[in-house]
Amino acid sequence: MLNVYVLNIIYKHMRTKHFPLSGLVRMTNLRALVLSGMILSPSILLAGPTNDLDGDGIPNSTDIDIDNDGTPNGKDLNVDGGYARSGPYAGTYVGDLFLNDDPNELDIDDDGLLDDSLAELDIDGDGLNDDSIYEQDIDCDKRKDSASSELDIDGDGLDDSSPDEDDIDGDGLDDDSLEDLDIDGDGLNDDASKEKDIDGDGLRDDSLLETDIDGDDSSDDSSDEDDIDGDGLDDDSLEDLDIDGDGNSDDSKKEKDTDGDGLSDDSLTETDMDGDGLDDDSIDEDDIDGDGLDDDSLEELDIDGDGLSDDSKKETDTDGDGLDDSSSDEDDIDGDGLDDDSIDEDDIDGDGFDDVLDDDCDGDGLDSSEDDNDDGDDLLDDLDDDDDGDGISDDDDSDDDLFR
Repeated sequence: MLNVYVLNIIYKHMRTKHFPLSGLVRMTNLRALVLSGMILSPSILLAGPTNDLDGDGIPNSTDIDIDNDGTPNGKDLNVDGGYARSGPYAGTYVGDLFLNDDPNELDIDDDGLLDDSLAELDIDGDGLNDDSIYEQDIDCDKRKDSASSELDIDGDGLDDSSPDEDDIDGDGLDDDSLEDLDIDGDGLNDDASKEKDIDGDGLRDDSLLETDIDGDDSSDDSSDEDDIDGDGLDDDSLEDLDIDGDGNSDDSKKEKDTDGDGLSDDSLTETDMDGDGLDDDSIDEDDIDGDGLDDDSLEELDIDGDGLSDDSKKETDTDGDGLDDSSSDEDDIDGDGLDDDSIDEDDIDGDGFDDVLDDDCDGDGLDSSEDDNDDGDDLLDDLDDDDDGDGISDDDDSDDDLFR
């Protein structure tokens, strides 16, 4: 009997060639039969070229039915393995025994290109590019790529949510790369307004259950996640205007959940609006809504990115922390980490104007002449010994009544 090493070599050769199967050989564990000594004729093992599995003269790369079993590639659970119904190998089992979703199946359509290869644009050989909007089942395992039960879109044996899976749709592009604009290969750009499930895991991007929008195994709220929607743009960059990739600009009035974590931006439980890992009230957080503009800059007119100007009378929560600016519990209106009564806080409402030159320090839409609480703290001016909240007592403050 041949030794195990030789038998393994024969088996690996055998699974990609043409051979008739007896009733016994129809067992799925062909390797067990090979190792037990039930070896088929070497002359049969060597029959036919591998790039034309069924010997019909059409290369596998363009053959719509690679194994000639009567089932088109796009509907065949084993694209490169089956009984040929016609041609030179009629009645013969050709190809391998691995189903398309078998982790051992590395080249579903037997075209010589690995399914994860950059050059492999049609994994299941059905004539539809993997990134085509019409391609709904990239690996032809009878599970739609958008189905919650489809855990391995490209059929490479790696779960789409696995930390080792960095190419969900098997297009050869890293999911976090600038070049990959369609992570799940469904034909919809990741930033498209119609794209509701960027990583194709069956969970909507705005679902409370979706904690990893781009499927890169980094939680959207993680300090290590700097590209929530996997569009290749840093979430804090000036270029990224749609952090969660839902089609709504971060500054849009329609955008109610900037980082797509399922929590409304104005929710009391939303403490990290742009999902950059920094608490919105942290002294280190200088761009609450992640629009690339410093919250204290003259250009930043909407700190929480809710579509309302910070100076608007309708804006009652400047930093979007869920606390009304006039609330006694709100001691940091612009969310810059500095107490509004601190001597270091010279721009209470974060509108870019120094409070001593601002006739509306607290950004409530009322100027000092009509506002009985200039600095927006919990004390009316008549009871407040620091009306403008600059940290200097009114008795010692020459600028206190500048705009009265």
